Amino acid sequence: MTTDYRLTSDADREAFYQLYQYAFNNHDTPARRQFFMDRYQHGWIYGRHDNGQLVSGLYSLPLAVNFHGVTYKMNGIGDVMTAPEYAGQGGAGQLLTAALEEMAAKHVTLSYLAPFAYGYYRRFGYEHVFDHAHQVMAARDLPRIKPTDWAGTVTRHGNEGLGLINDFYAQQRQNQRGGLIRPTWWQHYLTLKHNWSIAIYRNVADQIEGYLIYERQATNFAIQEWATSTPAAYQRLANFVTKHGTTFDTFSYDSPSTANGLDLLADPYRLQVTIQPYMMARIVDLYDFIKHYPFTADIQPLRLAVSDATLSSNQGIWALTRHNGQVTFNRVSDQLTGQTDIQLTIQQLTTACFGTQSLARAYQHGLITGDVNAINRLDTSLVKERPALIDYF
Repeated sequence: MTTDYRLTSDADREAFYQLYQYAFNNHDTPARRQFFMDRYQHGWIYGRHDNGQLVSGLYSLPLAVNFHGVTYKMNGIGDVMTAPEYAGQGGAGQLLTAALEEMAAKHVTLSYLAPFAYGYYRRFGYEHVFDHAHQVMAARDLPRIKPTDWAGTVTRHGNEGLGLINDFYAQQRQNQRGGLIRPTWWQHYLTLKHNWSIAIYRNVADQIEGYLIYERQATNFAIQEWATSTPAAYQRLANFVTKHGTTFDTFSYDSPSTANGLDLLADPYRLQVTIQPYMMARIVDLYDFIKHYPFTADIQPLRLAVSDATLSSNQGIWALTRHNGQVTFNRVSDQLTGQTDIQLTIQQLTTACFGTQSLARAYQHGLITGDVNAINRLDTSLVKERPALIDYF
């Protein structure tokens, strides 16, 4: 494992911040410095120097996600940057490889990132997994929402409201499909980075049944998160949104699910929906991921030939069985030669296990090879709900 790239000193922290500003064309402000440094202190920070100057950097944030009831360690990669005069020399790639090797050594199961170029990160085993549905409607087209239950209350909060809704956020099924388990420090970081408002619906027993996180932009009411658990909560918060109809020209919602509300509208043409690629993911610790994976059915013995050009600990032939709910998963060879049922890359295994695309679809497109019956058997046991992720690293 390469650890020479880890940055730990105060001087390194300031140099990283200065490179971050230049690389992403940001400007130093007290607010930016505050949220940046708050995040920085929680990360594994990597940097590459030349002649005493920091020329490349990235961070790896240790977090955790809820994957259909299973808690996996996940490191979020961000601020992948190189000074322009050093671009193209492989510095960022060296740092990303070092970060992945340290994750693997410390048994971090997954890694997520927001790509600047999909082709680049595919070289390191990441693949497109998460999408967002960007929905926009003109104020004049907002539906009229008439709640049938006025017993509960809607209260407005500033960013401090994030701490009030975290338990409710964690309980939502949508956030248990690979979504972040938000630690206290992450909530605090979000309050430093964003100027959000939060509307919370509570029932007559003062229990939270829904919330809305939104940003009041110049002409747009931008909904960041919207979660409800009862019809009353949905109707009251939807009514709250429409009451802003005379203040803003447009209303938008970035949903972590590609599902939309077109069927709820009298005129679906009034809603503009754009599906946008959001984040990539990769399996880092293959053994831990499969051993604890929430399979939906038992699996007759299979042999998988998994290729991973970055992490040798994942590459090889793996024997997989699930019997009476018990998973047996062992690497029987670190080579890819030998009799196997399915041959695939770590990327294709990631997308199939996350529910982004089926193995059968990957086979039809020539992305994996193997015995069709074996592919279908494994497909049957994988989760089918598409993954969802709200947070950004």
